[in-house]
Amino acid sequence: VRADLKDPRWTEALPHDSYDAVLTATALHWLYSDDLRTLYGQLGALVRGGGVFMNADHMPDEATPRINAAEREFRHRRMDRAKEAGAVDWAGWWQLAAADPRLAGPTAERFEIYGEHADGDTPSAAWHAQALRDAGFGEARTVWSSPSDALVLALK
Repeated sequence: VRADLKDPRWTEALPHDSYDAVLTATALHWLYSDDLRTLYGQLGALVRGGGVFMNADHMPDEATPRINAAEREFRHRRMDRAKEAGAVDWAGWWQLAAADPRLAGPTAERFEIYGEHADGDTPSAAWHAQALRDAGFGEARTVWSSPSDALVLALK
């Protein structure tokens, strides 16, 4: 299914009216909070009673700015060392994909849709859990986290 999650009618492209489970990973941080709250409302209508929604994404805790800064510094230093050792970074990976005859078409399509990178928000896991409860999920909480990422589980 190809659909723009900001389009209010995106659910019409889905093959079914309801689902037992919806899973996302490192995708929804491309949306702003208002669009994400709207999406969660739509997902609340799509997930059957007893069903689950899980979102794994970048969800730093704004209550821990020093921890966040230390994690970010550590991560960037690690990426710099990897690049110095010959690893390809994000931009380099996409350049290689664009030059590969098998990947050039899908890569061009990806950049046509998203550009270099979309803006978005990275609200905390607590924000996501509350937004999901507000959207009609009976329970929602963090079930895994690191200093920069989290997995939120919501039950209908």
